[in-house]
Amino acid sequence: MLEFLLLIFFMSLILVIYLLCEYFSGRRNVTSRLKNYLNPEKNKEKPEREKEIFWRDGMLAFGKTLGKSKWGSRYKEKIEIQLVQAHLPLKSEEYIAINIMIFLAAAVFFLVFTENLVGSIALASLAACAPLIYVNSRKKNIIQKIDQQLPDTLALISNTLKSGYSFLQAVDAAARELPPPISHEFQQILKEINLGVNTEKALESLSKRVQSKDLELIIMAVLIQRQIGGNLSEILDSISETIRSRIKIKGEIKILTAQGRVSGMIISLLPVALGILLYLINPSYILTLFGDPIGWGMLALAALMQGIGIFLIRRIIRIEV
Repeated sequence: MLEFLLLIFFMSLILVIYLLCEYFSGRRNVTSRLKNYLNPEKNKEKPEREKEIFWRDGMLAFGKTLGKSKWGSRYKEKIEIQLVQAHLPLKSEEYIAINIMIFLAAAVFFLVFTENLVGSIALASLAACAPLIYVNSRKKNIIQKIDQQLPDTLALISNTLKSGYSFLQAVDAAARELPPPISHEFQQILKEINLGVNTEKALESLSKRVQSKDLELIIMAVLIQRQIGGNLSEILDSISETIRSRIKIKGEIKILTAQGRVSGMIISLLPVALGILLYLINPSYILTLFGDPIGWGMLALAALMQGIGIFLIRRIIRIEV
């Protein structure tokens, strides 16, 4: 039985590693194919050699079976929004399939080492949250980068408007001149407008996609100016000064709350590091926790208290500006 579980574990692990390697190596292929579509003249010169990705088709078929239910469709729509916000070239079905494969591989792995079915399922459920944590972290980093790029973006758009160009021409200049990720969002606005969406709807879509308070303020000012008129360049200049002041205050707050953040990290990582150290020193001593119901209760209570402590520290150091 143990040999069979080990065989399943290694097969699952090899499959997960292969899919991850194919995904990261295939991102460049996706970009090159999109460039071919954007340059039709260049695409005519090359013969079409679209290669089917069998593992991706399998992931899509596997994920679609989960999305047929009503609950699955709602979950799939939510995941699609998060993947778009994180700038990840993945479909929701692929994301679901990756989650399930990580859960199965982790469940077999923990079952082999702990020989406890309930504990293995609980730990595998935590491991399956890794893709969601990665997506949320990536989305948060993108929003932070966009917030930092907004003052320079407003300066470029304002100077372009002062030169006599229209708002859409200023957006096009920002999409060409500015670095990602904000240039990617402006390119998305131009694509939506070229497909027939009006400017107001495209800006509202940008606000929902990025979910930045500073960007929402800019979009609101632009929409009001388009309805009642006014000097948009002066409005953007005043908003740019406000955003620069907020960024400066946020930086000062981040410095003042650095000690609290470090304390929270130490409190979060210390029990895990201590458990790994005890396992390396005396495995039988720490594995008692995983083989006894009282041990599982102690672990659950410790995780609950740990979560409460992290939550309280985050609430203390989080200061809205």
